[in-house]
Amino acid sequence: MSGLSLKQLFYGLLALLIPSAIAMRLVDAGLRNNATPNGIVSFEFCAYTDSCQAALKAWGAAGQNLAMLSLGLDYLFMLLYPAFICVCLLLLARQFSARLKQVSVCAAWLALAAGAADVIENYGLIQLVLNPQEAFYGWLAAVFATIKFSILGITIPWLIIAIALALHGRKTG
Repeated sequence: MSGLSLKQLFYGLLALLIPSAIAMRLVDAGLRNNATPNGIVSFEFCAYTDSCQAALKAWGAAGQNLAMLSLGLDYLFMLLYPAFICVCLLLLARQFSARLKQVSVCAAWLALAAGAADVIENYGLIQLVLNPQEAFYGWLAAVFATIKFSILGITIPWLIIAIALALHGRKTG
């Protein structure tokens, strides 16, 4: 019995990633208002602007339930997007010479760290909804959201570069 190939994993992750991203986008639309113009992303960083209480108040009970749904869906999404980025980079790395292969493999594994940061961020956000008086949770979420987006700010541009290099058939290093 052989295991899944990276290519099969790529298609499987893509098939799961697309509908989960659409579902998250639809839920997030209900979280956008003056206090959270970027939906759940605004809430992820609310500690930096001291707007966590304003976000929760603007959402009310219905919006807070919607936020919890969003965070629940995000637990699936946070498994899918880092794995998808990782698999994409590992597939692309096969086409590169040693130096670019090494960069791509490092970026692939780094993408998984974004998912780990997302787990801690979500924990903080859930606790913030459940315990709005505990400002610590807003800060926990904001710090780990910053870590997550910083990592994605490295891995996603590298993924785009790697795709461009692969499409141009360059084997540099």
